[in-house]
Amino acid sequence: MDLLAPNIQHYHWGDYSFIPELQGRPKGDEPEAELWVGAHPISPSRTVESNRGLDDIISTDPHNTLGPQASDFQNELPFIMKILAIREPLSIQVHPNAQQAEEGFASTQSGLTAAQSYSSPRGKEEIVCALTETDLKFGFREVHEIHAIIDAAGHSDFYRLKESLSRETPTEGLKEAIQKILSTDADTIRSITSTVLSSDMSTTVINEKEMKYFTSLTETYPDDPGLLLFLLMNFVTLEPGGFLYVSPGVTHAYLRGNVVEITSNSDNVIRCGLTPKHVNAQEFLSLASFASEQPQVQKPKEPVHSYESPTPFMLTRLDLDEEFETAVQGPEILISTHNNFTITNKLGNSFYVEQGHPVWVPYSDISYKITGNCLVFRCSTHLSTLFDGKHFKGLEAMSVRKKTPPVIDKVLRPDDFSFKEEYRKRLDALRDELRESIDWNNYWKLRNHQKKEENGG
Repeated sequence: MDLLAPNIQHYHWGDYSFIPELQGRPKGDEPEAELWVGAHPISPSRTVESNRGLDDIISTDPHNTLGPQASDFQNELPFIMKILAIREPLSIQVHPNAQQAEEGFASTQSGLTAAQSYSSPRGKEEIVCALTETDLKFGFREVHEIHAIIDAAGHSDFYRLKESLSRETPTEGLKEAIQKILSTDADTIRSITSTVLSSDMSTTVINEKEMKYFTSLTETYPDDPGLLLFLLMNFVTLEPGGFLYVSPGVTHAYLRGNVVEITSNSDNVIRCGLTPKHVNAQEFLSLASFASEQPQVQKPKEPVHSYESPTPFMLTRLDLDEEFETAVQGPEILISTHNNFTITNKLGNSFYVEQGHPVWVPYSDISYKITGNCLVFRCSTHLSTLFDGKHFKGLEAMSVRKKTPPVIDKVLRPDDFSFKEEYRKRLDALRDELRESIDWNNYWKLRNHQKKEENGG
């Protein structure tokens, strides 16, 4: 266990005060957009005491840092934990899946055009949890909602998109329409956006708050095709604690707010608009999903709440007013966004952790205890919240399981944190067996269906 010195990324869209205030220091002259914590080779975190890079610590001893699943992660920490302070909108972007990233990175190595878009052979998926009210764009709207927006605008060049949108296959139609948008000339973009600004959009799904963002963006990027994509995307406001999973292929753009974000150990971003950075429209068209994607927002239901996502990493929100104790089933990074805390591991090592400063917990720590009145966000790789049995009720008959997993309830939720090494080995074996036994794609599909039924939908 070690205290970490996070790295600050100074991007133009960042806020000047949120991260400095979080860490209890004065703000500087540059915007501080992202606080990075992880082992990415571009910007690895370093230990406070030894100034040793976290990437070096992990590569030297992958088993004790990452646990038995180290080989599954290519002996790398599979996530980057970030705090984003968003003052201005980010680009409209998409991330590749694992196969797309491998192919794109290979093109990079060969000097092909994709070279400007891929910095890693790793795919990228992300999860995000709001610290303050946060606005974003997420996925594409339903086709009938897009039709209504086009009709309300009443512009002939915009109206021509309806022909594409009327294709028999909605995803093909939406892709064709977006392809046309991305090839639209600057004068036409200005004409359409001017018409939208002067039109009554109150009959559509676009609300007043969203229109304010659109108006501001037209001033910053007046001839950018991304302005029209903006209109076609869902508008989402996350309240504090609100959570979203952003899968590869989902088009998105963060607009304003402050969030905890966990991403794969990859920095692959393909942008298609509303940015001064490199835009790769063709690569975007080859990666993006053009299905209408409704955001599935999760909210914390209890003080200690683990959010659900199909990622190899997970986020737990710990709203603590007393001691919290847990076993370590994989590498973890923790950071408090409200108040300081003390953490003590099974080996007797203890640290006083200040708000806004991360702590690294390796697999070899066995267990730890947190003391303090604080709000802590924990990124981990274990899947214990999926293994307590409650999420599988009523799903046995729905072909979620590829094979019958072992009985695991008591093993995975031990009350005794002094369990011996053989007990730990048993825990690891059962976890791996269960993980392999689940058809995860079907699991998440059925879980969403089950939630809708529980909510009366």
